[in-house]
Amino acid sequence: MAFSILANAQERVYVSTDKECYLSGEDIWVSVFCSDGSSGEKGSLSKVAYLEFHNREGMVSTVKVALKQGRGCARYQIPFSFPTGNYSIVSYTKCYGGESVGEFNGKIISVFNTLSGSRVKEGVEVVAGNELVKAAVQDSAESKDVRIEIGKEDVNGVPVSISNLSGNELSYGVSVYHMDDLNRVIEESRYNKTTLLNRTGDFKTTGEVDYAGEVIKAKITPKGDGAQSVENLLVYMSAMGNTDDIYTSSTNKDGEVVYYTNNIYGNRDLVFEVAGDTSMAFNVEIVNKEYRHKSVQIPVLKISSAMEKALVQRGMGMQIVKRFEADTLFNLMDKRETSFIGVVNPLVYNLDNYTRFPVMEEVIREYVKELRVRKDKDETVLKILWGTKEKALVMLDGVPVLNHSAVVEMDPLNIKQIIVYPRSYILNTIVYDGIVKFNTYKGDMAGLKLGKNVSIESYRGVQYPLAFLGDNLIGKSNYPNFNNTIYWNPIVNVNKGETFNFNCVKPQYKGKFKIVVEGVDSKGKQVYSSVVFEID
Repeated sequence: MAFSILANAQERVYVSTDKECYLSGEDIWVSVFCSDGSSGEKGSLSKVAYLEFHNREGMVSTVKVALKQGRGCARYQIPFSFPTGNYSIVSYTKCYGGESVGEFNGKIISVFNTLSGSRVKEGVEVVAGNELVKAAVQDSAESKDVRIEIGKEDVNGVPVSISNLSGNELSYGVSVYHMDDLNRVIEESRYNKTTLLNRTGDFKTTGEVDYAGEVIKAKITPKGDGAQSVENLLVYMSAMGNTDDIYTSSTNKDGEVVYYTNNIYGNRDLVFEVAGDTSMAFNVEIVNKEYRHKSVQIPVLKISSAMEKALVQRGMGMQIVKRFEADTLFNLMDKRETSFIGVVNPLVYNLDNYTRFPVMEEVIREYVKELRVRKDKDETVLKILWGTKEKALVMLDGVPVLNHSAVVEMDPLNIKQIIVYPRSYILNTIVYDGIVKFNTYKGDMAGLKLGKNVSIESYRGVQYPLAFLGDNLIGKSNYPNFNNTIYWNPIVNVNKGETFNFNCVKPQYKGKFKIVVEGVDSKGKQVYSSVVFEID
């Protein structure tokens, strides 16, 4: 597809989900499309999309999704605290995500909380069973741009082919889910009355752009009563967990720092370390601007005692899935990797392969030949062997340790591996002659005592780009596959005239299933098609 940035165009974010009906505790799988509001082409400016879940009482949760070439995806577990009701998904980028101008018309999903009686205030109506659906309505958004064909079911699953008949490149998400009574009633109730590209609204421009990843701002203030200056302090920010998420920035006169990240994934602990005197204590506050985003009037969810059987069955399946769920069942989609270390083959020392010494300095001297422990003006420093002048950047579980003696004095039995990068690196304006990583077994820094100049803040980064293709279930005969969504591929790019083929692994139950294809073509036109089939 072609990409463009128009100076006066507004980015639009559209969201497709794997289905329309969920239980509290189930996963919502989302496919995100970011496009130029004028041309309809994929957006290439922002690298993060922001999703908000609103009910009639207001916003209840937020999700951040990484964007790559205008597309993104995520898996979001609905909190068990979500009350029964309908929810609207408000979506935007930071640049075009200021105060709402009018109301946002987002994707509507229905959520049932089977573990409590909580309901959205004025958002649920109890009706008689025959009032739930007056008449079944066919999908009005069906297009002829794709053709879905179902093959013959066998022991390996159900083969599916999706042909591109549009004459343009297509980018879409594919979902296969159980068309149980709950999903059927919700879809026939037609809470979603707008198509994918009509799920939008206007926001004020903020002037802030997530160019390479999420831009994180923090404010540094000194602890105590001293008139201590907070200007021009060098502050490291890193994410704990054996990653390369490390950044540096200097404070302005108000103690504010800005970090231009490459996206930090998952729920992480961010470690802020002010370089210099370790006895000086600081407070760190991550700054998030608050904007008011308004959803259109969300329709009332109609429920009935006739839903009880379907809810019980769905609830049992959800609890079984959660009990046996593991990340290894999911598929990691293409993720943008922009580590400052770059593509390089490091020297890896797995210490379990060596006889252990009780002192870290002995371990380094005997096994890690590229490293040397040296004294520099009464300071213990680690240096790379090859005649370098500057000290190495030392990292413990992804966190820079500026005081090298703290690592040298650690118990080596807590360290799983030592990784050495024997070349010079520039981090912002700081030159390091090599990098050495010390990774512990638990990834928790092994209880290393941090200085007063260090603060740790909880942080919710972008969601990992995950899919559920079912192929990881093959060979796991002991896994109870009672998933309601049995296949989810959020990002499928198909050239004109080509066909996308996949095998849908069968669950451990029978019934009717629905395949939904939803996305856009390279001209910004919506594509939608669906087919219902049966698994015996």
